[in-house]
Amino acid sequence: MASAEIARSVVGLVGPGNSFCTATVIGDDLLLTAGHCVQPGTSYRVQYKDAHGVRQFNEVAATERPPQFKAGPSGVIADLGLLKVDRPFPQNIAKVDVGLASSPVGPGDLVLVIGGGIPFRGLRETGINRMALLATVSRYLAPQMLLVDPLGKGVGACFGDSGSPVFEIKNEDVKVIGVVSFAGSPEKTKGCGGLTGAIPLAPYRAWIEGTIKQLEQRPRRR
Repeated sequence: MASAEIARSVVGLVGPGNSFCTATVIGDDLLLTAGHCVQPGTSYRVQYKDAHGVRQFNEVAATERPPQFKAGPSGVIADLGLLKVDRPFPQNIAKVDVGLASSPVGPGDLVLVIGGGIPFRGLRETGINRMALLATVSRYLAPQMLLVDPLGKGVGACFGDSGSPVFEIKNEDVKVIGVVSFAGSPEKTKGCGGLTGAIPLAPYRAWIEGTIKQLEQRPRRR
């Protein structure tokens, strides 16, 4: 699967006050994102472009977060979210597989991160997918996957990239194995272009599989 095709599965998640996160289409009407991007009792819309390049929106009908989800001063635990939208996505939007098995990804291995955020504060070009090939610096099954630019050029997740997919690519087999949770600057402060933190999916396999089944069976809003 070519990078351009992979990127067609990556969409935007728009909330109150034009807040923005990134999400990945994993089914006809299902998405994966970061848990902190979907607050209970809040309305969200999924932003994408149709086959003619025209921006479209799809209302979010349901959101779920793991029971372990918890936001605190030291970060967010189990920062994952699953969404169901009002109507199926058009054919020009790609769907990708979710990798839930324990993965051999380890320190130094490369993964592909695609986000629809912005490269620096003040720019408003959300919804333009940008790609980064990053290297892992922590074990895949640790509470967080830590990712850095292997070339040292300051590439990493930025504003609006929360919820972005972390892809493991082996030959033609492409799977989402993690979700971006936070970003830092090269100076290790709040910002972007430095350390990228992601949540691996494998430790939450039971919750993800069970929740996907529940959402598939839930009727869409009319």
